[in-house]
Parts: sequence; C-alpha cells; structure tokens
Amino acid sequence: MSVTFTTYSDENPSGLTSEVNDEKAFTALYDRDFRLLFNYVFSKVNDRFAAQEIVQELFISIWKQRHINTIQVSRAYLFASAKNLIISHYRKEYTRQHYYSQWEVQREVSTEPTDQPLLMADLQQRYEQGLQLLPPKCREVFLSSRKGQSNREIAQQLTISEKTVEQHITKALRLLREYLREHYAYALVYLINFLD
Repeated sequence: MSVTFTTYSDENPSGLTSEVNDEKAFTALYDRDFRLLFNYVFSKVNDRFAAQEIVQELFISIWKQRHINTIQVSRAYLFASAKNLIISHYRKEYTRQHYYSQWEVQREVSTEPTDQPLLMADLQQRYEQGLQLLPPKCREVFLSSRKGQSNREIAQQLTISEKTVEQHITKALRLLREYLREHYAYALVYLINFLD
C-alpha cells in the first residue's frame, strides 16, 4: 500500500503531500519539526536525554504507522502526541521512583541496628557449636590464644612447641571458617571484636 505523508506548515496550511517518495516526505517532516518538538519536550521534562528519547519515539511511531493508512501530520498532531508521550514518561518515572523508594525502605529496615543483636546472638551460638567440634587440644590452644596469651606462653603452659601452637590455631581457624561459612562476614566482625 502506498503511503501518503501530509504535512501542514504555517506557510502552506492546505498541506504538502508526497506520494512519490515516503522517505523524503518523512525526512522533510523530521527535519522541519524535530528541533521544535525537542525544545517543547525539554521544557516539560528538563532532561536532554529523556527529551531526545521522547521525540525519537514519536517519530519512530509515525514511521511504523506508515503502512497502516494515510498519515496526516499536523503540528497539532505532533504536539498532542508529544504531550501523551511526556505523560507516559512521567508515569514510568513515578512508578520507577515508587518502587525504588519501597526498595530503599526495605533495605533500611533489613539493615537496622535492631537486627544486629539477633545476628550476633546467632553467630555466637554457631561459634560455640563450632568450638565444640574442634579436637580438645586444638580447642584449648585456640581459646588460650583468644584470651591474649602469646604462642610462647601457651607452649610453656601445655609443654608443647610454639610451632605446634601455631598449627593448632591455624587448624582451629580453618575448621571454624568452614563451619561458619554462611555467616562468614559476621564471623569476621565477631572474631575481630573478640580479639580486641
């Protein structure tokens, strides 16, 4: 089906019709009205990128409709279409902001300090359980090291070498790390605080 773009200008109110070359008529329409529409949309949305996207969307819509029927495009039609796209833009923006705000509220609620005591209590319980899984000598060395005793002091107290003390501590840390893997971030905070 042949498409007819009829464009109405201030100079030629009766219209300018191009049946021979649709692309030429569309290009003429685009060249004539893009800047005017862009300025109008920009004045409403105050965002150059969004304004350009809206005007491009308008012209794409006109181009896609070229096979449906004869398109008669007046400036009133262009501005009314642009206005509808601006309203659509603000609806999408409002929806996006609404969901973003909801997400922010959820994020703040989930990271409130009131959750920390529960998390720390859960971590403390898991830590205690993990300690019980350690071999007795390994647990004794590890707990002594956490009480501030040096490797030398622990070695002298238990009559073992400093190297053995280091091995027990390394083993305890590895086993606890594996056991506390799902709470690893909290475990690190806890262990750092526990060391202080």
